[in-house]
Amino acid sequence: MKDRPAASKSFQFLEYSPLGSTPESTHDVSVNKGSFWSYCGPLLTDAEAIPSSLHDWTSATLSDPLLPLLLPFLAFANDFIAENGLDHYWLTIRATKATAEFNKPRWHTDDLFFSRDTDQTSLKSSRGGLTKPKPSLDLSTDWKLCTTLLGPPTVFIPAERQASARATLRATKRALATEHACSSIRCVGCAATADAVRERLSAELAPLGRVQASPGQCAFFRIGQERGAVHSEPCMGEGDRVFVNVVPGTEKELEGLVRRWGMGFPRSWWVAPGVLRDHNGT
Repeated sequence: MKDRPAASKSFQFLEYSPLGSTPESTHDVSVNKGSFWSYCGPLLTDAEAIPSSLHDWTSATLSDPLLPLLLPFLAFANDFIAENGLDHYWLTIRATKATAEFNKPRWHTDDLFFSRDTDQTSLKSSRGGLTKPKPSLDLSTDWKLCTTLLGPPTVFIPAERQASARATLRATKRALATEHACSSIRCVGCAATADAVRERLSAELAPLGRVQASPGQCAFFRIGQERGAVHSEPCMGEGDRVFVNVVPGTEKELEGLVRRWGMGFPRSWWVAPGVLRDHNGT
């Protein structure tokens, strides 16, 4: 059984594919244009269960088929999530062209996703192009999985220095917070504060070091400000990247999430520049 990592760990690298066993085509795949594909629903337990929208997205986004790279990780994630008592997830695959955007790290912890009593008036923007409900303190799932099928893996502060990094993150946010009227999701005041926080953390957390998963590994990590793992997107200046993010949850949690976005459940969708494809069901 793939036991859940100890509660004391904010993150841990887990092997899902033995070194050298990943398909040779890994280095042949390239990204034609930046975009993402998402799915919310039951675990996709075999290739036949995968929504056709993934194949549409792959054809529009990548130079080669994705399934040979995705399936080993997906099989591991399905088993891991099921053995930890859950049977649904929010799966996102993000394809990114080479960029200098993260040459300076963006150290942060991920927000908690679910609660039984969600504050409908508090919405924040998400990188997925949709709005994400801000949870109350009545929380459930507090972890997720991620891996990189192409390009550099996510960067983490070393495990033994995570507590110190979280304390620095909280103190920096408090010190640089500004009072302003926030009337828009694209708030200039919030963006300016985020840039200032990013600038200072880049310098203050540099002495703590950084670690990344090896080929054939994924990252288990906790989310939320109290125990969440401090991490950043990696430098992506030398090539393309295909990143997979898996947020597990109960059927009720995930169905509630997509219905707050006005979608049916289960659901898959993909977004590319100038294109939105929404698929009801699988």
